Amino acid sequence: MKYIKSFLFFCVIVLVGCNQQPTFTISGTISDGQDQKIYLEHTSLVGTTIIDSCVIENNGKFLLESAAPKYPDFYRIRIGQQSLPLIIDSIEQIQINSALAELSYTQDISGSESCLQIAKLRSIARKASRDELREASKQMIVANPASLVAYYAVFLKQNGLAVWDITQASDRRLFQAVATSFDLHWPDYDRTIALRNQVLGQLQLERNDRNNQVMQQIIEASENAFLDIALPDHTGKEQKLSSFRGNVIILDFSSTAMQQYSAYNFELRDLYNKYNKQGLIIYSVGVERNQTTWKEAVENLPWTTVMADSNTAQTVLSQYNVQSLPTLFLLDRKGNVQGRYIDFKSLETDIKKYL
Repeated sequence: MKYIKSFLFFCVIVLVGCNQQPTFTISGTISDGQDQKIYLEHTSLVGTTIIDSCVIENNGKFLLESAAPKYPDFYRIRIGQQSLPLIIDSIEQIQINSALAELSYTQDISGSESCLQIAKLRSIARKASRDELREASKQMIVANPASLVAYYAVFLKQNGLAVWDITQASDRRLFQAVATSFDLHWPDYDRTIALRNQVLGQLQLERNDRNNQVMQQIIEASENAFLDIALPDHTGKEQKLSSFRGNVIILDFSSTAMQQYSAYNFELRDLYNKYNKQGLIIYSVGVERNQTTWKEAVENLPWTTVMADSNTAQTVLSQYNVQSLPTLFLLDRKGNVQGRYIDFKSLETDIKKYL
């Protein structure tokens, strides 16, 4: 019986130990903060949450504790309007000693090199020039782009102004370095996803701007010279785009390899049936690898279809700066490019303008 009781007691101890979640602690002394309430807060992407608090003792000591985060994340301790940002990786035991008035900028921190580094950055931001701050934060980013210190540094502000500008190519390389490193280590982390989307979104905006600039150049050039295409149709006969001058032309770049290719052609057929008698022509450039498949797909289409194979596709696509399929252009009766389209509704609106 004694052995059974001992075994049960041992099991209870083991179960309790297994159910205890790892924690981190923040403790120390706020020399003139006696009797004031100090808060431990989690600063996530969606907001700030109080997770622990205590009243500072008469001797200035305090102790705060919370469950260790799944991913390294940002926290802060706060007393009134004074706060100190912290990075918690796992189960640190961080010690902080400060006067209340200097809490936001104290560097008397032990138990976490990451916390000390961002404290140094905040101190530099308070006193140094912008160039000095950029150099200091850049060194921290380059030293370990997979750290929350680097994440903190790319979003650092001085006097309310961002130190690094993601819209500038030279600055964006730092954002990309951090995003790539985070994606490698923590692909499902919400901060990783948000930063990755921010970088990719900016890159897409710049690609769109470049496309619009090139498109404007094409439009300006087309006032003086028809941007001609000459490719074989499904019978092998060469068809020149310029031969349809005098009509309003939908210039279509597509491929039988596209998803919902048939549905796409139904949209084109609808426009053709509505406006062909008024002078609308469709000139479709199929960017294809398999000639047989393409011929079978287009032989019954009522408009002109030509094929660009592996030898001719690059030249034709670059001529009109086509980056993806499908891409649609509208040419007026003089052959001037009037726009690039990704939806048929906008295209139809402009067709009516130029017929």
